[in-house]
Amino acid sequence: MSRLSFRAALATPRPVSALALVALSSATLGITGQIPAPILALQATLIAAAAVLRSAPHAWQQRASVLGAGLVGIVLLAIAEILAGESLTLCLAQVAILASGLQLVDARPRRSEFLLVALALLQVVLASSLTDSLLFPPLLMAFLPTCVWTLLVHTLRSEALEAGDPAAAGGAITPGLLAVTIAASAISLLLALCLFFLLPRMREGLVRATGAPVASSGFSDSVHLGNHGRIRADPTVMLRIQTITGTPPEREGAYWRGLAFDRFDGRSWSASVSARTVLPGDPAIGVAPAGRARGEAPDLVQRILREPMPAGVLFEAGEPLHLHGSTGRVERDAAGSLYAPQTAQARVRYVVSVRSAQPPDEALARDVASAPPGAGTLLALPSLAPEIAQRAAALVAGETTDAARARAIERWLRSNGRYSTTPTPESPGDPRSPVERFLFDDLQGHCEYFATAMVVLARSAGLPARLVTGFAGGHRNRVGDFIELTGSDAHAWVEIPFRDHGWVRFDPTPPDLRLAAGGDPDSMRERLAELRSALELFWFQQVIDFDRERQVGAAAAAVQTVRGWLAGDDDTQGAVGAGRDWLLRLRELPAAPAVVLASLLVLVGLAALVRWARRARNAATRIPPAYARALRLLARHDLLPSPTRTPRVFAREVAHALGPAGAAAFAAITEAYLAERYGGRPPRPASNELRALRDSLRK
Repeated sequence: MSRLSFRAALATPRPVSALALVALSSATLGITGQIPAPILALQATLIAAAAVLRSAPHAWQQRASVLGAGLVGIVLLAIAEILAGESLTLCLAQVAILASGLQLVDARPRRSEFLLVALALLQVVLASSLTDSLLFPPLLMAFLPTCVWTLLVHTLRSEALEAGDPAAAGGAITPGLLAVTIAASAISLLLALCLFFLLPRMREGLVRATGAPVASSGFSDSVHLGNHGRIRADPTVMLRIQTITGTPPEREGAYWRGLAFDRFDGRSWSASVSARTVLPGDPAIGVAPAGRARGEAPDLVQRILREPMPAGVLFEAGEPLHLHGSTGRVERDAAGSLYAPQTAQARVRYVVSVRSAQPPDEALARDVASAPPGAGTLLALPSLAPEIAQRAAALVAGETTDAARARAIERWLRSNGRYSTTPTPESPGDPRSPVERFLFDDLQGHCEYFATAMVVLARSAGLPARLVTGFAGGHRNRVGDFIELTGSDAHAWVEIPFRDHGWVRFDPTPPDLRLAAGGDPDSMRERLAELRSALELFWFQQVIDFDRERQVGAAAAAVQTVRGWLAGDDDTQGAVGAGRDWLLRLRELPAAPAVVLASLLVLVGLAALVRWARRARNAATRIPPAYARALRLLARHDLLPSPTRTPRVFAREVAHALGPAGAAAFAAITEAYLAERYGGRPPRPASNELRALRDSLRK
């Protein structure tokens, strides 16, 4: 039989830490954003009911039929969710949440808190794979001591009840014990942090494959006039960009290209060729987009952290020459747009090298606009009013080069148009297309309208052109020194192909009102927002995305730093200080043995910590010497304690074999033992009682 079968069943209220345990574990799943609000509301109700009824539970809380019916309801809800197409992982998370709440309101006597703790731990494990939120680490740090304290309180109460003195547990549950619990939890987290940098890991979590919510970005396989107005109201951060080499352009000239569209039906844009090709090579090592220049030195290299994006669109600040990162398979469509479909529903980090410089107008003046072979759609137009062609002819009249014609159209739209996220609504009965109303009414609209109007005017003037969507502008985060782009920075512009210079960007949207207003950059709110975004980027890059490649790189960097210290480099010599002399003997140690030595030192430290914890545990649980000596005296006369009897019951059972004096002496030793072990009282001498017990056994 197991030790649990002999445990006394506790009917006392659960400790407050049990309420905190369930609340924290449910919160870790709540921050994932994937648990339905009704489930979280029901769990909050169960926790509140358990707190209110903790000291005076209702009769239904002790009825197995009521609690069993609740468990059946939870299982049926999970089955219904699975049949409705919900992922198995999220169904399991919902079951764990509600089952822990049901356990919390269960007021029946209990022999263990194992089930409650196991359900809470399952929630934390699931949450660790479903979120990379900054809120998870503090919730985890709070969860660990509450978990340990819940188990500790139950064990002390159970052992005190078995010893026949339930009140003795109160003397052991002290602030000092709580401090030790918190310290032990902190040490556990520190050890886990050390192991995090030592143990190998995979790039993707096991459960993350079930998917995360896709951010609302508006990037899809088509563009309907009017969508960008709604997107520009979205403050969600979509891209965080760090420049590695090169000088990024100023905010007004900063663009990150996403998708390109060449087919226009009068109201919406789409791509005439939807097929994609897979780029050869491993993106973790690096791929060169097919058809792009190879061997060319980039003028800009950037590290981009992209949020979940429909179709897994990848963004770049120019003509991509090389790309590498944890993107999974990279695909390219006929328009040169890049996709990472395997990581569409996850944050992804990649480094892209580009040729970002725009050719000057002097160079374009010697070039001609020329559509690539087979790109006849770049000049195609739907049935539009003839006044559009007349307007285009008037705008380019007198211009002698294709570049000048394109600039004339761009300049006219910038000078005469007015940017607005709420263009003039369509009038009932008006047969004109949105672009016709835009051009001949008030030239008021957002970037989609300006870009569409320029493409239509350029094609009417014989210039091939297409519409491109992506991000532009952005906000520099001063805390983390990176650029962040939100949904409000989504933008549309125009690309025209030139024979010698390839695709050239034109932006007809007036920039003064297009660039998102960032508010007061020195306000406390803006500074806190920058700090949060910088911490989020640091958390993802240094923890969530800390894969084996970066692990090895960090170890190599650490070894190089140590070698620099030992070599006495000016920039590191002060960090060594007085301890440098004894380290000189390690100066010639190669990198691999240094890493092994560091690992051995960590293991030795762990072994020492385990030995210290074992000694502390033995010291806390050992039998006081007087009681141990008394038990040895009794064992010589075949008087042995039973694990099923409490010390007081054993003292009463052996009293008949000891006589009055011996029975009184052993009873006194037993009470002193219970007071010392469970009541926290200091040990007291028992030489007289031991002598009386010994004399009694000799008779």
